[in-house]
Amino acid sequence: MMFRSFVCVMLFVVSAASKSADIELWHAHQAQDFVVHLAKQFEAETGQRIRISAYKTSRVKAELLLGAKNNVLPDMIFVPSDFLGLYHELKLNRLNDSWLDPAISANAKDTAVIDGNLYGVPVIQGNHLMLYYNKSLVAKPATSWHQLLKQQDALAAKGVRTIGWNYNEMFWFVPFLGAYGSTPITDGKVTLNTPQMVSALRFYQSLSNRGLIDPGCDYNCAQKDFVDGATAYAINGDWAYADLKAELGDDLGLAVLPAIDDKPLRPFSSTFTLAFPRVMGDSKRQETLRLFARFVQSELIQRQTYQSYQLLPTNSAVFAALRDSVSGQQRVLFQQLATTNPMPSEASMAIVWQAMAVAYQRFINKGYTPEQTAQYMQQVADRELARFMAGR
Repeated sequence: MMFRSFVCVMLFVVSAASKSADIELWHAHQAQDFVVHLAKQFEAETGQRIRISAYKTSRVKAELLLGAKNNVLPDMIFVPSDFLGLYHELKLNRLNDSWLDPAISANAKDTAVIDGNLYGVPVIQGNHLMLYYNKSLVAKPATSWHQLLKQQDALAAKGVRTIGWNYNEMFWFVPFLGAYGSTPITDGKVTLNTPQMVSALRFYQSLSNRGLIDPGCDYNCAQKDFVDGATAYAINGDWAYADLKAELGDDLGLAVLPAIDDKPLRPFSSTFTLAFPRVMGDSKRQETLRLFARFVQSELIQRQTYQSYQLLPTNSAVFAALRDSVSGQQRVLFQQLATTNPMPSEASMAIVWQAMAVAYQRFINKGYTPEQTAQYMQQVADRELARFMAGR
């Protein structure tokens, strides 16, 4: 009700702004229907059209950096919160708290605060990996990697591979590092050359060596194999739930990621945030953008987003009510989130992803040992971070 009043107060501003060009939004979320639905709802409320361009997560950062270089940025971007660390390179506008709903959770807000300034509006949280399984192939999901390995032969006898995920992408490796009690950045410092990294690399490689995972299968391959029934399990993000549910229906199962012995995997979690890279010189247009930001944070929209797409709200009241009331598979979303490590949003995270990827390729293709790989990760990260900060 309060949001309806807020909309009514802003209608004059929006009606004036709607005479200008459409608002442009670039995003990188797999649940494209979710983003389109938000835009259509906002248009129905205000008359303001939003033109949407969707990019793969692997491409959107490059597109944004290129757009910033050529001064062809959209009004809004909807991206994982670690993108905000590049606020200078992406020319993001600093915001004040008037862009945030008062009910936003403190943890969600923290993901958008970089160097003491607010650069984004968190809309959904989680963005974390989980274990999906096909109920027609698995009676009881494995809770450990030991159990998964024991199921391998029985599944192979049915002509089904055990599990698939984007094996060479470091976002999927991080939960294994978390199981050994470490993260790539600790207290603001890059921490890659550690005994925990060595142990995680060694275990991760063993899964490929034992034939449990096809290391040549990328994200699209792994999702297709799971949907087609070629694999019994998949590790994918909460963002994929709606698509997988549409494909598998009641056969889709959801579980917490399998543990390494008694060590639970700890994936990264983050938020998906709205950020505003284009110079907002037009005050009426700026108010329209702010209204959209408040619209997607409203209690009504946050509830609808979870109900329709199983994406977790950043509104603290809605989140708490859902957490305390959901059951069955839906509860797994919250259980897995509780085991996560928050993904840092500072600029060094972008450097860390690159350093890990470069060193990992030497690990799998050039015979580097786990120890050499961890050391090289740290060397690359330290060198590139120094260059990056010197050029800012």
